[in-house]
Amino acid sequence: MLTLVSIFSVDDGHRRRLKLLEREMVRAVDVLDALQSRAYGLYQPGSALHATNNGTLSEAEVELEKQSKQTTEELMESARDPRAFRDSTLRIPKTNDLPEPISPGVGDEDLIDMSLRDQKERIIKVLEMLIDFQSFLNISQGESNARPESEHEKSMLEKQFFIYQQFARRIIFHEPALFMKSLGRVSFKDLILSDDFSIEDLEKFLRLFLRPMEFPLKWFKDAVLDALAISRHGTAANIGSVEDRFPLLGGWVFNRSHTARMSNEAWWLLLKVLRPPADVENRFVRLCNNFEDLVGFLSFAALGLVPNPSFCQSPSHFDADDSGLSRIPLSQSGIIVADMVSIDRPPHMRGPVPSTRRATQRGCIVWAEVESRTYMFGAVRHERNEFVEAFLRELRARPDLFQVVLRSDTDPARKVEMFGSGPSNDEALPAMRAREVPFSRSPPSTGGTWEVALSVMDVLYGTQKPMGLEGYLTALERQSKGWFFRFKTFPVTYFLILDTVPYRSQSVLARNVAWAALRAGGHADGEYTLRKYAVASDKLFARCARERLGWMPEGLWETTKLQDQI
Repeated sequence: MLTLVSIFSVDDGHRRRLKLLEREMVRAVDVLDALQSRAYGLYQPGSALHATNNGTLSEAEVELEKQSKQTTEELMESARDPRAFRDSTLRIPKTNDLPEPISPGVGDEDLIDMSLRDQKERIIKVLEMLIDFQSFLNISQGESNARPESEHEKSMLEKQFFIYQQFARRIIFHEPALFMKSLGRVSFKDLILSDDFSIEDLEKFLRLFLRPMEFPLKWFKDAVLDALAISRHGTAANIGSVEDRFPLLGGWVFNRSHTARMSNEAWWLLLKVLRPPADVENRFVRLCNNFEDLVGFLSFAALGLVPNPSFCQSPSHFDADDSGLSRIPLSQSGIIVADMVSIDRPPHMRGPVPSTRRATQRGCIVWAEVESRTYMFGAVRHERNEFVEAFLRELRARPDLFQVVLRSDTDPARKVEMFGSGPSNDEALPAMRAREVPFSRSPPSTGGTWEVALSVMDVLYGTQKPMGLEGYLTALERQSKGWFFRFKTFPVTYFLILDTVPYRSQSVLARNVAWAALRAGGHADGEYTLRKYAVASDKLFARCARERLGWMPEGLWETTKLQDQI
């Protein structure tokens, strides 16, 4: 076989010379920046941007410090207003606190250069956390100014620094104007100090950098994986395909999203840095390349890194019937609960009530009765492994508690599997029945045929009525905003589990389903009691914590027990 050798190949010696030249260029940028900063400081000694060199803080410095302590949420809120965006993110004092404008001197000073340097100082002040790890430490420690107490703490802070750097590189890589200005620049400081980088470029960058849980969330996830590779190997260049990598500002980025499974440390870092609020779980589903990733995310959410969604109806104080507590063992078992719906009984609907429907016979009145049932929507692994089969057997074994509908992503359209049965109005929620009897002030005894107002198929696929229900699976097909599985890219088996007792609280259904999962996983047996449930739930929680946090040094975490709170 003939092997062709390119005449343009680069030998190892040339690579070393290129790397040496790059280091020298970085050093030259730092030296030039120091000289320009010194010149600017001599010419503008009153600038708040270098007041930290003095022994005391000026009023402008105090204002800077106040603005720099804004939370990410406050900055994100400010970013929605273009005027407030400029003031809050630049962290500069108000105009009456700024030094006087540069006045003409008698020497050869270039006032335009001084003005540009003033602008650069402001930009560097905003982005200093990306330029230098020591600056990042100072910002992250805040007013305490404490140093990391252990190597693990320092390592975590260093990884966060790498995350922000890689996130910034990905933003610049994907933003056309910023990318073009980054070409040929050897570091973030080199880019900032270039003549091309302006306040407008900073705003463009911050609009993405300050909103990591919105559109750029996948870039942030990739930045976490990059940071872990850098912390272990010193570079992110070797975690993806060579053809997909690109040198940028002294580091590497990839033009494709990482497809590797998210490690436990990656999920921990991602959620600890972002601190997501409630009701944004669907955004993180787009980060999951497979079912294991989704279970990993929800397992860390169950460990307390993500608040319970609002459909859990979690009380402000401890309650053993909290449906959020029941969702924890379900998530840790690999059972995805995406929604729970519970309809309270109207106060006046305790049994049949007189209706407005016209009777067909003279002297008669129509009495009506309505009932509804709680239901839970979610998914299990598409491949029927041992646990999934055991869980479904537990549900089948209790038709007195559950009515279940299953739908696989890979089955033909509208094909479902149903099992279980309630004591009345099978497959209906809600349902209504009416009975026509001679006029009387007392309600008649129960009777009449139930009329289905909303079936389980309606819940899955929606109704055709104007302003009717969209349906879970129809919402997924339409990519409706906000639905849990909207960004899912792998097959699952959906379930709809109905309670068999009308108007019973969703906490009861959640607890019964969680007990079935604990029995299926071998953590419990026999009939439900609160004490047995607490013991089994604690056992699963401790096992999950050991599995998910096993990469941490011993003694850095501990778990609480449900048994101690009942």
